[in-house]
Amino acid sequence: MTLQQIEALEQGEEGPFDELPRLVIRYAEQLTRTTHPEPEVAQALSQRLSPAQMVVLAATVALANFTNRFNHGLDVQLP
Repeated sequence: MTLQQIEALEQGEEGPFDELPRLVIRYAEQLTRTTHPEPEVAQALSQRLSPAQMVVLAATVALANFTNRFNHGLDVQLP
């Protein structure tokens, strides 16, 4: 991702992204909020990513969520 795209992540899907990054953002948001992404999103991603890539994506989202909850739970302030 470019620096501009990283900064635009706050805009979510409305940022300057192609179709695949938009799907990844939607998947990550849904997995974070509901723990169960919409079947259409998961299916669209599975048509573009290998099974191994889907596992890495789900694990990355889960790890980021765990890290955030851990840090918030212990009031850890990041630099």
